[in-house]
Amino acid sequence: MIAAAPPAIVVQATPAPTPLATPIAVPPWIAAPRPADAWLARHDGFVARAQAAKQFDVLFLGDSITDLFATRGADAWNREIAPFGDVVDFGISGDRTQMLLWRVQHGELDGARARAIVLMIGTNNLASASADDVARGVAAIVATIRAKQPQAVVILLALLPRGNPGDAARTKVGAVNALIVKLADGTHVRWLDFGAQYLDADGTIPPALMPDKLHPSAAGYDIWATALRPVLRDALAK
Repeated sequence: MIAAAPPAIVVQATPAPTPLATPIAVPPWIAAPRPADAWLARHDGFVARAQAAKQFDVLFLGDSITDLFATRGADAWNREIAPFGDVVDFGISGDRTQMLLWRVQHGELDGARARAIVLMIGTNNLASASADDVARGVAAIVATIRAKQPQAVVILLALLPRGNPGDAARTKVGAVNALIVKLADGTHVRWLDFGAQYLDADGTIPPALMPDKLHPSAAGYDIWATALRPVLRDALAK
């Protein structure tokens, strides 16, 4: 389902920390890179790809859940998403909001113009930050995307359910989603929440959809792709 609500989260401009900052040690709304060569190499690869292209039809931003879409979810990706044209996946496993914010502030959005940008981020912050702070991190990323890619339709995805009913993480997922939905205006930023499709009637997550109760299986990515396709079609028709 797609919902819209007026923005209510205030994002204050903050300077980026030094390249040696540790992401978990800074608030979710302040940019911080991961001090790891492999991570920086992937970021540099994304920057190079963005600089080499004039346009992306769809750009995905996120963490491991996004990163695995084009591999573990390859069948769904190729069937439902790839036909939209030049579709790229800039997900990096393990990213928190701090890391993705740093990435989009440091070149990943400075080349190719994207027609649509699909964003899901925040689940890796849940163990170390409050729902309010995670939402501020997501808001900072959305604000950066809007500033750097104003022509793009941002499709903001709800965090997927994780763990077991009543878990602290599951409860916090709901709290974060209740806050970040307010970032959607129905036009430039659109909200999509398909998380209920991963739950049985008692709230448990079937292993067939999320074996580790966090990352979708191939069947789980089918759910994502099927839910996203009509929203992308509408966004790209504008």
